[in-house]
Amino acid sequence: MKRTALPSALKPLLVALLACSSLAAHADIALLPSVNLYGLVDTGYASTNNTGKNANANTSGAVDSILGVSSVGLRGEKDWGNGLTGFYNLQVGFLPSSGKLSNTDVLFSRNAYVGVRNELGSLSVGRQWVFADDWLVGSVFKGGYNAGAVFKFSEFDAVSDLYRNTLKYVSPVFGGGAQVGAMYAKKIGESVSAGNTDNSSLSNIGARYSQGPWMVAATYLQEKGISGGSYKLVTAGGAYDFAPFKLRLGYTHNDIEAGSYQSIGTMLVDNKAYAVNTGVDYAITGKLNLALDYLIRRNTTFDEHSTVNRLLLTYAWRPDLTLVGNLASIRNSGTATQTLVGDTPLSGGHSQTSMAAGVRFSF
Repeated sequence: MKRTALPSALKPLLVALLACSSLAAHADIALLPSVNLYGLVDTGYASTNNTGKNANANTSGAVDSILGVSSVGLRGEKDWGNGLTGFYNLQVGFLPSSGKLSNTDVLFSRNAYVGVRNELGSLSVGRQWVFADDWLVGSVFKGGYNAGAVFKFSEFDAVSDLYRNTLKYVSPVFGGGAQVGAMYAKKIGESVSAGNTDNSSLSNIGARYSQGPWMVAATYLQEKGISGGSYKLVTAGGAYDFAPFKLRLGYTHNDIEAGSYQSIGTMLVDNKAYAVNTGVDYAITGKLNLALDYLIRRNTTFDEHSTVNRLLLTYAWRPDLTLVGNLASIRNSGTATQTLVGDTPLSGGHSQTSMAAGVRFSF
């Protein structure tokens, strides 16, 4: 079998990364003495109608993660000289209302990686986010898993997802604002029973360009299922900032084969779908911001679609404390059963409205 040689420019990065991983595994504290504690608490109150299997119930009460999962983490870096820097990030997700972990199977459920960087870019290994989340969520697609985000649609969870066992390369910024990246992983399934074969893998590439008021990015992801099948996802978008307004446009399209996937669960049949997100942000004052979003999701295989209207209001009361208000509604046509909150309905065509108010405290 013909072997492809590693580009000579990447060899110093790879050698340093392997050394970093080996030493970190043996708890050499002197390797990365910089330790920074950081975190986010996102919690509040929400009321939603048409929840439950028959879409005939109303729910209200404390909610977590209106715009993002609450977390606490440790991160740091070490300057090794000659332009080489080591870094790490370990992040635990939790639910403030109950004190439970957001993922009871994984301690560092948000980030868990170690890496190195120099003038050639960065190389890291561990549990990491895909490029669509790095470059498009927040800047183009608004976040909030139960607040009307595009990745809540059943076919599009991988727009914002993490994968374990990843090797990730991100280039430095070049050409006045361009950046590219690639990520690969094997055996990414997290719920595979002991003794069962896990043939899953992830391939992810991306590129973005940011210059002045413009930002554009595009990514391609292919996930191989645990026991076969392929999930392909293309995501692209851009934003134009002309204060006090910012225009956003995002698009994502997938091609799914029947199979079981880490990101979207089990799909019983092949299907294809796409989603479009249009949005505008308005900085009312230096602290008060309004965002309006309209999302269209269309499954072309089953000829069904869903739409989401969303209004997000944030007020930066203090540098580390933001008040949040979110109003979102979803409408399903035909057999579509997408939801913002609650169980998947037994029948399609239901609508749902959710109102949430909360706080985000960062440290």
